[in-house]
Amino acid sequence: MVRPLVLSSAARAAVVGAFALACTAFVPARAGADPLAVAAAVRGSVSVTAGKAAPQKVALGRTFERGDKVQVGPGGTVTLFFSDGNVVELGENSTLAVGGKVDGAASKTAVSSEVFAHVTRFVASNDKPSGMLAIAPMRGAEDHTVAMLMGPRHTGIRTTHPAVRWRSVQGAGRYKVTLSGDAGEVWSRETDSTAVEYPADAPALEAGGEYLCEVQAFGDAGPLRSDDASFRVIAAADAKQVDVDLAGIDKAASGASTAASLYMAGSYLVGRGLYDEALGKFLELARVTPDAPGPHEALGNVYKTIGLTDLAAAEFHRALELTRQ
Repeated sequence: MVRPLVLSSAARAAVVGAFALACTAFVPARAGADPLAVAAAVRGSVSVTAGKAAPQKVALGRTFERGDKVQVGPGGTVTLFFSDGNVVELGENSTLAVGGKVDGAASKTAVSSEVFAHVTRFVASNDKPSGMLAIAPMRGAEDHTVAMLMGPRHTGIRTTHPAVRWRSVQGAGRYKVTLSGDAGEVWSRETDSTAVEYPADAPALEAGGEYLCEVQAFGDAGPLRSDDASFRVIAAADAKQVDVDLAGIDKAASGASTAASLYMAGSYLVGRGLYDEALGKFLELARVTPDAPGPHEALGNVYKTIGLTDLAAAEFHRALELTRQ
């Protein structure tokens, strides 16, 4: 769905205020030793005790170190993704002390430990509230600070025939999309829509290649505005490995549509720089867990990374609202 380019003054103020508060509300990762596990799905009452500290509520993306004691209350469940690739599901009224090894009888099919490295790369990047504070206050479209191009935008992609998406511009009757590579323009198309597919009969983009996507909006009097962003087509071998790893995540997490699978897959894709695909996973996660703030925090972090700061602020605002409920 296309989102409007202009925010009202009141909406902008509310979003920016909530955005700043979100900087202190969501800090799932912990400083210190490399984590041994990550909370990939959480439902109900789940807490963790680290040493002599008081128990803390476990949120999506929480990392665990050796010796942490995880306690699941009545009606609760938690899925832990361990650094050795194992995925463990804990049911209600259960306890687990995090150690160097996982009891094989309690775990699902293991995935590559390299997947864990990509997941924790995303989790660790969220433990930086200063990054959120760096985003400038939201302003309206009249000064063109709201990005027009939605995707592909500062991301890796696995297809050689991508879809291009952008937001409508008031007064625009047509748009021109241009893809360029090192040697110059590769392809262009004019349309009155806000999305276009790179056609199957056009020369395939080169695996491993870097490209620039530009969208220009035109009205009756001429050009209105434009926006551009770079993207890259990842190498064929890397694309195949992503397929293997995503299949392993789905198998370990009991299916592609489970909350644990969606979070792990989205975090893994971010770790590999495949932000467009990661957004799809986190949007689906928000749909299947509508009352959870974690998916919206994850969405906010990805939108922030690719420069869609108004959408990032809105997602952090929603996450904060759900945390307060």
